[in-house]
Amino acid sequence: MANVLKKMMLRVSEYLEIVLAVYLVIVLVMVITRTVVVETPLIFTEGASIHHFLEGSLTLAIAIEFVKLLCMHTPGTLIEVLLFAIARHMIVEHLSPLQNLIIVFSIAVLFLIRKYSLTAHDQKGMNEHADSTHGIIQDLLDLRKEKSAISKYMEGSREIKKIEKAERELRRQDEAKAKEKEKSEGLVIEKQNKKTE
Repeated sequence: MANVLKKMMLRVSEYLEIVLAVYLVIVLVMVITRTVVVETPLIFTEGASIHHFLEGSLTLAIAIEFVKLLCMHTPGTLIEVLLFAIARHMIVEHLSPLQNLIIVFSIAVLFLIRKYSLTAHDQKGMNEHADSTHGIIQDLLDLRKEKSAISKYMEGSREIKKIEKAERELRRQDEAKAKEKEKSEGLVIEKQNKKTE
């Protein structure tokens, strides 16, 4: 009974994580849209600072990495989220040299953990993410090629239809000429028959 309850709670928590990830993606899309529509024109005002835009962009990057963390439970994803968060803190905040040194040291430690402590399974998860990103890009390129091939096919199809239409018109004209010729020959034959009678 306890095992069944544990499995059910685990499954419910997984579904809640998926719901949270979907919610975060929706919020991220809305925030990115707002950033592009509202804040991008602020670049051209006098009070605009790159600091504000960096802060917003890096926060969005951390949120995207967090969504990936919710979807892929790997230590590599966690390390990536921490790297983004620490890098954002270092870039956006105005820190003392000692604090910057500590942040650089912590980033170096995270890279060392990523390189030497992750198991092959953890690395596989990170590679799957890279492969899936590459796969998405490849799918988009393939889709573009297919679209190009379809448009070429459609153009060729239009040309074929034009040729077929021209051939039908030529056949119709030939048939009309043949009927005209038959008519004129028929009239000539009738005249000859009348003359012979």
